[in-house]
Amino acid sequence: MAANIPDWRVVLDDGTDLTDKISPRLLELTLTEKREAGADELTLSLHNADGKLAVPATGRKLTLSLGWASGDDVAVGLVEKGSFVVDEVEEGGPPDRVTIRARSADLSNGHSRRRNRIWHNTTLGAVLSAIAARHSATASVHPDLAAQPIEHLEQANKSDVALVQDLGRRFDALATWKGGKLVFMPIGSTTNASGQTLPSHTITRNQGWGWRFQHAKRDAQNGAQAQYHDPTTGRRRTVATGGNNPHRLKRIYSSHAEATRAAASSAKRRQRGAYSFDYDLALADCTLRPNLRVALEGWSATVTSIKWLIESVETSMGAGGMKQRIRMESA
Repeated sequence: MAANIPDWRVVLDDGTDLTDKISPRLLELTLTEKREAGADELTLSLHNADGKLAVPATGRKLTLSLGWASGDDVAVGLVEKGSFVVDEVEEGGPPDRVTIRARSADLSNGHSRRRNRIWHNTTLGAVLSAIAARHSATASVHPDLAAQPIEHLEQANKSDVALVQDLGRRFDALATWKGGKLVFMPIGSTTNASGQTLPSHTITRNQGWGWRFQHAKRDAQNGAQAQYHDPTTGRRRTVATGGNNPHRLKRIYSSHAEATRAAASSAKRRQRGAYSFDYDLALADCTLRPNLRVALEGWSATVTSIKWLIESVETSMGAGGMKQRIRMESA
C-alpha cells in the first residue's frame, strides 16, 4: 500500500526551482482560492533559525504546482495553480521564521490605484480587455458575457480591482486575476471562459471529517428590485424579478437594461446563498477550484438533493500532510 505523500513545486520568475531549497524549511504552505476575491493568495511560512534563508524581494513572481507524489487514495501528479506576485514579506521570532505572502494579481503595479473614466456604448468584453491591457495582462471573458452591452459605465475614483469586482456582481460572474489574465465568466457556468466543458465532482462523507450545513432564511426575501432613471420622463422607475418580498437594490441605474440585469444578478446571488456547506477534506484534491459543480453523497436527503457550487478552496500543507477546506453554496 503506497503512502499518501504530498508533492509541490515553487519556481521563481527567472526559472529557478526553489522547491529543494524551501522544502527543509517549510512550516506551512497555504493557498486560498476564492471566486470573487479579486486574486488568489499564497502564504509560505519558513523557519530561518540559521539566518541563511535568502528571501525573494516583493514584486518577484512565484509559480506554484500542488499534488501528490504517491498514494492509493489520491490522484498522483502535480496540478499547476498559477503564478503569484510576492506582495509582502514578514520576519519574526523566536524561533526565527519568514512569512511570504503573494497574490495572483500584482496589486503593487497600479491595480489598486483609484481612477476616473467613463465608457459609453461599448461591450463588457471591450471594457475588460481595456482594463487588462492597462496592466500588461489579457482578458479571458466567457463568450456568453463578452458581447453584453455597456451603455454607460462610470469609474468614479475607483480602482481597477474594485471596478472588476463590481462588474462581477452586476453580471453575476466570477471575476478574478489569475496567471496574468483577467478571468470573467458566469457563476455556475458549465464551461470555462474558453468554452471548454468544466468537470463535475462527487464528494463523499468518508473523504473528510468536520462539516457544516446551513440554511439561511434571508429574512424571507425573494426576488429583487432595482430602480433606473427614465430619460424620457425624468422619473425613476422600478423593475423586479418577481417574489412577494423582493430585495431592493440601493443603486440607481442609468437604463432599464442595466437595472433588469442587476436585479436578476442579485436574485441569483441571494438564491445561491440560501444554502451553504463547509467541509474539511482529509486529503486535498488539487483539481478542485471555485465555480466547479459538486454532488455530495452520504449526508441527509436535503443535503444530497442540492446541486452545489464551490465558492472557495483553502489548501494547506505542513507537518500533518496536505488537507483542504472547501466552501460550497447551492447552484
